[in-house]
Amino acid sequence: MRSKLLAGGAVALALLVASCADEGSDASGTADDPRTIEVTALDPFTYEPASIDVVAGETVRFVVTNEGEIDHEFVVGDIEMQEMAEEQMSEGMGDHGQAMASLELEPGETAEATVTFDEAGELLYACHISGHYEGGMVGTITVG
Repeated sequence: MRSKLLAGGAVALALLVASCADEGSDASGTADDPRTIEVTALDPFTYEPASIDVVAGETVRFVVTNEGEIDHEFVVGDIEMQEMAEEQMSEGMGDHGQAMASLELEPGETAEATVTFDEAGELLYACHISGHYEGGMVGTITVG
């Protein structure tokens, strides 16, 4: 009886390990098969999720939906790029040329951007419409 319980436990453990291994392999996207991450822009000035973890070398397809009632952006880049974009927007220049991705979304709109994260570090995604960034519309991407 005890050997049957041990054998059954071993099978269950093997199945659990196999299912976890599958989940881990699905989490790392490639250029040919990017991982999809859905992001929602909301009023007042928030994103869901507020933080995202990726691995260095991973390619991610962001599917961003504006569920708010006002326009929002989804701009991916490091802190220096975000601060430059914020300064440009305050001066009436809406160019986010240094961004890894930049989407403008009207209420109810969904758009996509694909990004490959080449090196470890921390990046941000933010909205630079007047008052949104300073109002806290910023999320964090941790590249491990």
